[in-house]
Amino acid sequence: MRIKMAIIKWIGIALLTLVILVVLLLALMSSNWVRDIAAQQISERTGRKLTINGDLSINWSLTPHIRVEQIQFENAAWSKQPNMLELAALDLSIDLIELIHGRVILPEIILTKPNIILEKSPNGEPNWELPIEKEDTKDRAELPIIERLQIEEGHLRYHDLSANTEISANFETSKGQADGEQATHLQAKGKLKGSPLAINLTAGPLVALREAKAPYPLTLDFKTGDTAIRVKGTVTEPLQFKGVDLQFAMKGPDPEQLSDILGLPMPSLPPYQFKGHLSFHENTLQVKKLNGRVGDSDFAGNVSVKIGEQQPFIKANLTSKKIDLDDFGPIIGLAPETGPGETASAEQKEQAKKQAASPYVLPKKSIKFDDLQKINADITLQSKHVKSKLTLDNLSMGAAIKNGHLILNPLNFKIATGSIQSSLELDTRTKPVKSKIETKIHHVRLNEILRRLNISDESAGLIGGEATFWFKGNSVAEMLASADGGLLMLMTGGQLDDLLVELGGLDVGEALVSLFDKEDNTEINCAFIDLPTTGGIMEIGNFVIDTEDTVFFSKGSIDFKKEQLDLVIDPNPKDLSVFSARAPLYIKGSFKEPDFTPGARAIVRGAFSLALIPAAPIVSLYALLQEKEKGQKDNNQQSDRCSRFIDTLKEAQK
Repeated sequence: MRIKMAIIKWIGIALLTLVILVVLLLALMSSNWVRDIAAQQISERTGRKLTINGDLSINWSLTPHIRVEQIQFENAAWSKQPNMLELAALDLSIDLIELIHGRVILPEIILTKPNIILEKSPNGEPNWELPIEKEDTKDRAELPIIERLQIEEGHLRYHDLSANTEISANFETSKGQADGEQATHLQAKGKLKGSPLAINLTAGPLVALREAKAPYPLTLDFKTGDTAIRVKGTVTEPLQFKGVDLQFAMKGPDPEQLSDILGLPMPSLPPYQFKGHLSFHENTLQVKKLNGRVGDSDFAGNVSVKIGEQQPFIKANLTSKKIDLDDFGPIIGLAPETGPGETASAEQKEQAKKQAASPYVLPKKSIKFDDLQKINADITLQSKHVKSKLTLDNLSMGAAIKNGHLILNPLNFKIATGSIQSSLELDTRTKPVKSKIETKIHHVRLNEILRRLNISDESAGLIGGEATFWFKGNSVAEMLASADGGLLMLMTGGQLDDLLVELGGLDVGEALVSLFDKEDNTEINCAFIDLPTTGGIMEIGNFVIDTEDTVFFSKGSIDFKKEQLDLVIDPNPKDLSVFSARAPLYIKGSFKEPDFTPGARAIVRGAFSLALIPAAPIVSLYALLQEKEKGQKDNNQQSDRCSRFIDTLKEAQK
């Protein structure tokens, strides 16, 4: 049986050799006839006309050299350009010995002046899609082996009118100066979505793209507008994107401009610059040793992006030495700070000017919540310091995104020997977006906050509180206009007149003359604030500030829909003999420009009363004043002031 199979094998080889020789003999007799037959076959299979206007010539040997001149391949019918490909000459050689053994090996291919046009129609139809039968593509992996590919004076043009993109590139191959290895060069210019574009690529030989024997080197410089990316390294299997070992560096005015380049939704933020190491393993892009800045915030850590699923999954573990909170304002529609020492793009500086001129404070720009439906994520961030109007320390944040549902938990800060612990939940699948935030303020020392606000106050008061709010809306303004929930806060220590001056500005100074007597001791013994909120209107439910000489009550509302204040602070001296000398302070007007005006006369006695203040909520908050951080000794002198105030309330209610 083996002898018979061997005979059949050699007979087959002999017949194949004979057929090849006959074909070659016919080619010798009429090369142009073969040329026309080949052109006709390609035209029929692709549905596009292939024209060969030049001659076909053959230089015979065991590796015959074939040359075809003036090749044109027809463009799509909708294109204004007649040809998709024009080629001045095609030179190739074929190994006949290997062909006899059933392998197609082309020792060399030379493309002279290839001119390629790739474009999309106004409807988004690409011109490179051909009506080829599926049977013709199922064995596409069994391509001829090309040992050397040389390109001379190549030109490529890409045009997509719907995306405002037009790119013109020159490419060719050359021998490397150092080791004689062939290199591929590409230089491109044009515009990408309306922004100027420049690309410089130097890579290994094109034929090495199919090989997995040695790392394929590449260096890429990519610039569009003010966004610049540089990539350098090797890829072991370029066509399968395996064995990736690349160093990258990128910088630009706004990460949002990277969205189309990276294929991931990126937030709008101040100018950035990053560098790191990129690898790829099991459908996962891994960025290690990431290091860089966004605005005035620094970041470091590792990031991975798993692709191949309906939504990419991003996992990040990031750390920071300092985060500048205003850098993240653009995410919610607020421009970052643009003063001395602050980092912002030209567009963000212009946005800051418009916001400064606007009569409104709350950003009305819609937040891109839909982007949360395009990814899933598990992100952790730790930062030693957070720069804001109240400097915060030790940020600890965890973000989980799944199918458009975002949970920020924990969202914790350390501040003034205490802490602010929060959690935020967003459901972007609802229209409008629903959200909820819960916050607890633990054992925060007031004098530390005042010191950071540059207020001279040596008292060692404490703040504790808790809040829960529910929102609906696609912008900060819409969310606050729909707010339901409330805030409870207990405070002790600090000078009330100093606090009001700081909150209201210098203009409130004259108004305070009517609220305080110059001999008053305005140090706060205990302050209780209850702010129930419904439909975006925050009512002053219970607001009482107890000082040594006076009890201050407040009533009114804060309207987030209209951004209007309507409040009154009424002094009630403990010594009733001086009551007539006092007048209430009215706080009215917009969030942008509040007005502090003393009243013409005191509010009718009995409008406010300690007997109407419930003691139970204050008792529950009292624990938040007393709560100590681990390893700290607590001085209960200040919190005892609220304890005495609670006793006063209970006595008044008898």
